[in-house]
Amino acid sequence: MSLDEQATPQKTRPKRQVQSGERPLEGRTWAPPGPGAALNPSTPSRTFRLPGGKTMTLATDRVRAAPAVTPQVSFTLGQNAIGLGLWGLLAPKGVNRFLGLRNSAQTTQLLFGAREMATGMALFSDPTRTSALWARVAGDAFDIAVLRKLDAPTNPKRGNARLALGVVLAVTALDVIAAWRMSNVKRNGI
Repeated sequence: MSLDEQATPQKTRPKRQVQSGERPLEGRTWAPPGPGAALNPSTPSRTFRLPGGKTMTLATDRVRAAPAVTPQVSFTLGQNAIGLGLWGLLAPKGVNRFLGLRNSAQTTQLLFGAREMATGMALFSDPTRTSALWARVAGDAFDIAVLRKLDAPTNPKRGNARLALGVVLAVTALDVIAAWRMSNVKRNGI
């Protein structure tokens, strides 16, 4: 279909009636807006003119973060968590050797790999999900406690444990900042 062809009108589903005390649903349709229809004025949008005199309006989603860098940070934290989760799930003995842990591979898979993978996937699918960000903060606190125990003179891999502790402390700071900022995000109608 080219932009010069007239689009056939699409049928829209009838809107469900809003019950008292219930929030109105967001109207969604692919049909062109009717005469006098406009976007919510609080929704940032940009209108472009297309060939043939048609217009196209692009609008952002409902999340309003200032500045909008926090969702990208939490998305990156989610990708990092997926990588660590894969390492913990697929090579738990390697994690144990690297840190000097003396527990079973299954324990490492469960406590480190599965936890990191779960929070990583949650942030990968929705970087604005505050529950996943706060779960990462709680997991970081657990990791810090374990790594502090591994920073003992009796651990032959003490240097690796210290390195991991430094990285976890830096990532924890990012997790706390992202979780706190995304907890204060205002959403349209929510």
